Amino acid sequence: MADRMKKFQLWLPMTLVAGMALCGGVEGLWAAEPDAWTQLFNEGVKAREAARYAEAERLLSRALREAEQARSDAGRVAAAANNLGLLYHDQGRLSEARVLYTRALTNWEERFGPEHEEVAAALNNLAEIAHAEGDWAAAEPLYERVLAIERKVLGAAHPDVAISLNNLAELYRKQGRETAAESLYHLALILLEEAYGADHQELGPVLNNLAALYKSRGLYVWAEPLYLRALTVRRLRFGDEHPAVAMSLNNLGCLYQAEGLHASAQKLFDEALTIAERVSGSQAPLTGTIIGNMAFLADEQGLFTEAQLLYQRALVIQQQQLGLHHSMVELLLDRYARVLDIVGQPVEAGLCAARAALIRARLHAGVLQQGVAPSQGPPVGALTR
Repeated sequence: MADRMKKFQLWLPMTLVAGMALCGGVEGLWAAEPDAWTQLFNEGVKAREAARYAEAERLLSRALREAEQARSDAGRVAAAANNLGLLYHDQGRLSEARVLYTRALTNWEERFGPEHEEVAAALNNLAEIAHAEGDWAAAEPLYERVLAIERKVLGAAHPDVAISLNNLAELYRKQGRETAAESLYHLALILLEEAYGADHQELGPVLNNLAALYKSRGLYVWAEPLYLRALTVRRLRFGDEHPAVAMSLNNLGCLYQAEGLHASAQKLFDEALTIAERVSGSQAPLTGTIIGNMAFLADEQGLFTEAQLLYQRALVIQQQQLGLHHSMVELLLDRYARVLDIVGQPVEAGLCAARAALIRARLHAGVLQQGVAPSQGPPVGALTR
C-alpha cells in the first residue's frame, strides 16, 4: 500500500499513493447550483479522502450507477468510474481499479482527444497499477506519455508535472536508476514548493520517496529529516487518523530499526498499526506490512516466538490481499523460514524457503525480461509514495 501518487479528484498523498487536479474531467457536468448527483459524487470523494472506505464505495458506486442510467453525459460516468477506481486502488483491489480506469480513459479520450489533463490522469492511474504489479515495461511509457501531455497542456512548471516526475522517479528507483531518480525527486520538490509552499500536504509523497532513496544508501542522517517532514505535513492535512499518517510512522520506524534504535522503532510501529487497523481494517495490505515489520523487529531482537506469530499473521493478510506470488510475500516467507528453523521446525522452514525461492525466481525472470538489473529489495518493508 504505497501512498500512490494517483491523480484526479482530490487524491490523497498516501502510497501508495497523490493527485493534484481538483475535479478534473468534470467541468461542464453540472450547473453552478449543484444537483443531487453532484452532491452524491462529492460526498463519495470526501468519504474516500477521510479513509471511510465502506461509505465511499457505497456513494461512488451509486454515483456511477446513476450516471450510467442517465445516459446524458459520459463525463459523469468517467468521473465516477475514475474515483471508484481510486478507492479500489487504495484498498489494493488492483484488477477492479484497472477496469474502471480503462473505462474512464476511453470516455475521456472520446470526449477530449488524446492530449488532455483528464486523459493524462487516467493514464497515470493505469501506470500506477502496472507499477504496483511490477510490470515496469508497461508502466514507463505510460508515465512518459503523461509527462508529455502535461508539459504541453499545463506547462513545465505546473504542480501536476511534479506529481508525474515523482512517479517516474519512483519507477527509476525500483529499477536501480538512483541518480536519475534523485534528480527527478528534487525537481518535483522545487515545483511543488514554488506552487504551494514548504508545508503543503502534496509534498509528502516526494519527501517520503526521497527519504527512502537515501535510506537505501545508508544515508540515515539525510533520510530522517525528510521522513519527519513528510509525517508533519500529513498530520497537518489529515490529522492522526489516516492511512497516510500510518505510512509515515511505519517508514520512520523502519529507519530507526535500520539504525538499531529498536525501542523507538517499536513505538512507531505500534502507533502505525493502531491507526491502520482503525482506518484501513485488520486485513488491509497496509496493516499486513506494518505487522511484517514488527515481526522483523522481534526477529532481530531474538524474540522468535513473537516473531513467528507476527510473520504468520502478516503472511495471511498479504497472501490474501497481494496474491501468492508478490514480492512482499516472498520477503515474509524468507524471513519466516529462518525463524521456523531457529525454533526447531526444519520441515516447515524448508517448505517456506522453497516457496520463497520459487517466487524470487519468478520475479527475477520477469525483471530480466524487462532488461533491467534485478533489485534486492528493501531490508525492511518501508512504504513508498
